[in-house]
Amino acid sequence: MDSKEQTENIETEIQAEIDTPSAPERPESNSNIDAKEYCLNCGTKLNGTYCHNCGQHISDHTLTVKRFLLNYLDNSFLWDPLHIKTIGLLIRRPGYLTNEYIAGKYVSQVQPLKLNMFLLLVFITLFLFFASNEKINDSIQNFTNDEFVFSIAQLSAISEDVEYLEKVKATPRDTINLLAPLDLSNTYPSLIEAQEVLYDSEGTELDRFVAVVPRLLIEDKIIIPNEEGYYHFNIGIGSAAENMALLKSVWEELSNILIQYLPIIILLTAPFLSFSLSVVQHKKKRPFLDHFIFSMHYIAFIELTAIALYLLHLIFNPPMDLLSTIFALSSCIYFTISFHEVYKTTWFRSITKAMLSSLIYYGICVGIFTVVILIACFVVAFKLA
Repeated sequence: MDSKEQTENIETEIQAEIDTPSAPERPESNSNIDAKEYCLNCGTKLNGTYCHNCGQHISDHTLTVKRFLLNYLDNSFLWDPLHIKTIGLLIRRPGYLTNEYIAGKYVSQVQPLKLNMFLLLVFITLFLFFASNEKINDSIQNFTNDEFVFSIAQLSAISEDVEYLEKVKATPRDTINLLAPLDLSNTYPSLIEAQEVLYDSEGTELDRFVAVVPRLLIEDKIIIPNEEGYYHFNIGIGSAAENMALLKSVWEELSNILIQYLPIIILLTAPFLSFSLSVVQHKKKRPFLDHFIFSMHYIAFIELTAIALYLLHLIFNPPMDLLSTIFALSSCIYFTISFHEVYKTTWFRSITKAMLSSLIYYGICVGIFTVVILIACFVVAFKLA
């Protein structure tokens, strides 16, 4: 190559560099360049409220405590300013968020998975902060010492002892006041009989039902009277005491598993709910992802309800039966309304298919819970071995 050709090549390269636009220079942190003109993150010239190159929002670059905390929450705790709006829509308009998300409107709401993770985090934080190990152990202790629960364990142990049952048949029976005689007689009719009596011989009002029990149970102090003469099962005697100790160990292990893995267990149920929805709506041939989005929003409502009821329990301590009833009714009603809004069926079909889908879903959940119980039993057996 001669000198003339080399000169021409050099001139061509120089001209190309001159004609090529240079990349925008990123402003330094101490520069006076307007933050609304160039992106503070990558230095690209802006044309809108978001950088088209890196996606950062246009904002004043002055760092404040409030901005630092919000950024920390956003990155560490999945916080998003849309949470309040999304949760409000989730409560007020069942099925609306699902329809909007399926229609492709992603930016106007918090992503379903992110919403679930945030609500789970709130619930776990409340639970860990207010539910100490002492309270959990007290709850387990109250459950295992419950007279009705222990009576079931006692009678179950007696019903498996063939020799003792022969003695029971030969002994006379006495009429006594006992806790829940009707329920016990329905479960163990050969041991406990329920008799309807309103007044005794002196005209004193009694419970509606009294128990007719083998005298041997009283003689062996399996059933003993208290100071008022009301009979109850003796917690400190018989093989049932050992069974209750074992039950207590299993219950403690089950509680530990649920506390540690509750978020995972709840999220794992979303595909099963999606499956149940796809079964009842198989004729519509909707994508499985549509059912999954519906499931995620429904589970988010379940989590939000659990948080509200838990706060209600901490503040006012209402009866657990009332909280359970509120939880069950609100869940069923919300599920039915959401089904009607998303799948555009008549109210009759919505109620029928929602019930069928719920049966499939809860059946699967019972199976999962059974597996968790078996795992707890295996862990307890391994520790005792």
